Amino acid sequence: TSCASGIASAPDSPTPVTALRSMMTSEIERDPTNQPTLEIDVNEDAQYETLAKVLASAKNADMKKIGFVKKQ
Repeated sequence: TSCASGIASAPDSPTPVTALRSMMTSEIERDPTNQPTLEIDVNEDAQYETLAKVLASAKNADMKKIGFVKKQ
């Protein structure tokens, strides 16, 4: 997921932040014992408010695996 101006992208497709929680919940419900990792790639133009909303959505969806992509 990368964050900028209220839009997050879930593998190569822009997604409104407001839709993320339901997407995350659907992913978790597929296999609650083996959740996917939410990988957050924040670029230098990202708005902190958007990142906070993504993290809140993940928490509210009960995501257990959250990581940040390390820039090389």
